[in-house]
Amino acid sequence: MVRRHRSFTSLVALVALITCAPAGLVAQAPALAPLQYTIRFPEPAAKTFDVEIVVPTDKRESVELMMAIWSPGFYGIQNYADRVSAFVAKAPDGTALDVSRPKPSRWMVQTGGRSSIVVSYTLAAPRGSNLSNGVTETSAVIIGPSTYITLVETARRPAEVRLELPAGWQPAMTSLDAAPDRQPNHFVAPDYDILADSPILAGAVMSTTEFTVGGAKHYWTYLGQAEWDGAKVAAAITPLIEEHVRFWGSLPFKKYVFLNIVGGGGSGVEHLNSVAITTSGREPTTPDARFRNAAFLSHEYFHAMNVKRLRPVELGPFDYENAPVTTGLWVAEGLTSYFGDLLAARSGVGSRADYLALTSKHIADLQLKQPGRLVQTLEQSSSQMFERLPADKKVDYYVKGPVVGLLLDARIRHLTNGKKSMDDVMRLEYERWSGARGYTAEDFAQTMSDAAGVDMKDYLRALVATTSELDYAEMLDWFGLRFAAATDDPAKAWTLEVRPDASAAQQAHLDAFLARSKK
Repeated sequence: MVRRHRSFTSLVALVALITCAPAGLVAQAPALAPLQYTIRFPEPAAKTFDVEIVVPTDKRESVELMMAIWSPGFYGIQNYADRVSAFVAKAPDGTALDVSRPKPSRWMVQTGGRSSIVVSYTLAAPRGSNLSNGVTETSAVIIGPSTYITLVETARRPAEVRLELPAGWQPAMTSLDAAPDRQPNHFVAPDYDILADSPILAGAVMSTTEFTVGGAKHYWTYLGQAEWDGAKVAAAITPLIEEHVRFWGSLPFKKYVFLNIVGGGGSGVEHLNSVAITTSGREPTTPDARFRNAAFLSHEYFHAMNVKRLRPVELGPFDYENAPVTTGLWVAEGLTSYFGDLLAARSGVGSRADYLALTSKHIADLQLKQPGRLVQTLEQSSSQMFERLPADKKVDYYVKGPVVGLLLDARIRHLTNGKKSMDDVMRLEYERWSGARGYTAEDFAQTMSDAAGVDMKDYLRALVATTSELDYAEMLDWFGLRFAAATDDPAKAWTLEVRPDASAAQQAHLDAFLARSKK
């Protein structure tokens, strides 16, 4: 967003006024009036929906509104304003107001000094997913950045959202707080960031299962018909969530929602207090499938800490009109994948063999399907996330990131004789850098060394800032592993297996690595 700054003179005057005022007489700034959104579905068969906003203006002669061009958690330019039509601004009495477009993602409205205006528009919503709005005659998926036009300002202005749903639909589900009136489909957000970061599902066929883990209420919501019963899902993933609680020591929320859009392949987009996922709605039936499903959900749940609350400095406060550039996505995504897999294994959902098989796939994919690993560094992969590069010129931080996580973990465990690990690194990073500020690459490297008690900077730099081939020898030796003997299948050459001659110490190292987390 555009940042507006008060003049230095005004700031000095304000400070002087506050400084000289008698104790107890300094009034708090009045609360900002909220943006009030109403979402309606007059023609769901047309795959559109309407949005109306009551916009407070502070009696300015004009206000500027904007719509995001990208979504946090999905690193691609979207230009959501292209999906807006029938944009109209009116005074509360219905008088039409002049509207101009200073840039593709903005609207300027001449208010005539009125204290509020009413803006309405229609949004195209052809296909609901965790990345895009979608409306049908029986369902609606509302994704924040592609839905809410907002004021161009730096203030943390609250918002209200009310949905007027078609007859026969179930109440909407979201991680947003219920409005004080406790009416169905009426929600509030403290600011635009929370509003944009809270998807909403609604529809005729929708079910929610509530369960409590770690003192927090969790909700598993299906939009659409699912074969895997919600109560069974809750029972299946409770041990996984309990392992995350053991890892971190506590949870930073009292409510978390799994928003499951039935009908697509498995993918997820993380949010502060929820995740929007697409699945088939069918229960995994093999041990391998159960473990992969657990690792998938574990990845998304780990994001509630890593990237939503612990983040690179460039990923907040968000500028929704300009794409961020950060070298830290190998941490935000790659290490999330690493710990997602590891905590799934520690939870008991899968076996040691299941974990080694999934880790082997990461290594094989890196070595056999990522020729760009010799061209692009892991940090460059992060910083060039919005660029479209040919496959042979890039490396995927989702693939190389978890492999680097394993090598870092093995190095720290080796150098400290098992006294420290990447568990300690992530916990100290969270303790130091979660919250408003975020971390720089230098912050992350220094904190890693501090947590390990040994200097990790040169080794870390070799892994993430060069294109050198990864050396697996230390990791294999520490855990008593080896790669399977070469066969006609190249992928098998990167299959991890326990050495038949692994020493008692090596076996103990692997056991400790996969044992339940200890805070």
